[in-house]
Amino acid sequence: MNWLKKTLNEGRAMTENKKFVVCNNVSSYADALTRGKKYEVFAENEVKQQIKVIGDNNRARWFKKNLFVTDESYVPIMANWQFDDTIQDSSEDSLEHVEVSVIFSDGQSRWCSLCTKAGLLDYIERNMDGKVFMIETQIIVKNFSREVVHDALTCLDQQNQLISSTKSLS
Repeated sequence: MNWLKKTLNEGRAMTENKKFVVCNNVSSYADALTRGKKYEVFAENEVKQQIKVIGDNNRARWFKKNLFVTDESYVPIMANWQFDDTIQDSSEDSLEHVEVSVIFSDGQSRWCSLCTKAGLLDYIERNMDGKVFMIETQIIVKNFSREVVHDALTCLDQQNQLISSTKSLS
């Protein structure tokens, strides 16, 4: 009976000592990490500032600690998005600047402007009179197809850059 009690206590201690983290930035590990997902930490290397977790690809590997936040942290991720403008030309040559709204998992509503490379160059040529030029909340996409825009927004979200690339709607 003592061995059973000891085994149960050891199992309880192992469970209590488990450490979890939440991914806040996938960096170049899109095949192994998902932003907002919780991962169990199996080992830590303080000298190298790394932790070992099992990634989405079911492989254990070392990752930089700065890609994660504590288990208690909530990482809002993109839940949905929509075009706010009607698109006349969705091609790479489009000169349009269109706005999109992005909804995050924590309920935040944000917006940004999209344009193509051609649209950006046209805008700069028409408006560059001074020594500085800044376009806040501007995201450059290859074209305005739903697939390309979705992939671009998802990529920024996974890199923890979508919130800083958008403005609050409230």
